[in-house]
Amino acid sequence: KVKGAIKAGAVCVVGGKRLRSLGSHFYSPTVLTNVPIEDALWSTETFGPVASIRSFSTDEEALSIANDSPVGLAGYFCTRDLSRAFHFAKHL
Repeated sequence: KVKGAIKAGAVCVVGGKRLRSLGSHFYSPTVLTNVPIEDALWSTETFGPVASIRSFSTDEEALSIANDSPVGLAGYFCTRDLSRAFHFAKHL
């Protein structure tokens, strides 16, 4: 999934490789930015240490992206504004 996201335009900031020295099922912690909304990383579980990060222009756009999935194991929103954090928590 990581290779597919990179081919679709995502940028790998760190990681993105298997840790073969640890065995065939180990993957380095990976951070991807600019992951396209259409990419599978947004709608399927990776079962690996992969964080997909995307910027947004408005709060409404961020909520639309976050809520555009039938499943959600976890979602994160970082802000210094506590009222904004409560607003997001209410609408996620």
